[in-house]
Amino acid sequence: MKHKFDFVGLNTVISEAYKPLNHVTASTARKAGMEAAIKGTTPSNCHHSYFSTKELEKEWYRGYRMGKQNRTA
Repeated sequence: MKHKFDFVGLNTVISEAYKPLNHVTASTARKAGMEAAIKGTTPSNCHHSYFSTKELEKEWYRGYRMGKQNRTA
């Protein structure tokens, strides 16, 4: 059995994933962290732009902790 791998498609996905998000603020990083804790991690709520500075990373983790505390089981 042979499998054909789509390298062009993979390159497109990787390129899109590494584009920086526009207008990332402490508030949007915190909201993304909360979403990750409540709904699970996704490429959009764990985007590398939320970790590009110490302040944004701190806010993302703050939101994550808040989401874990407020999550309904």
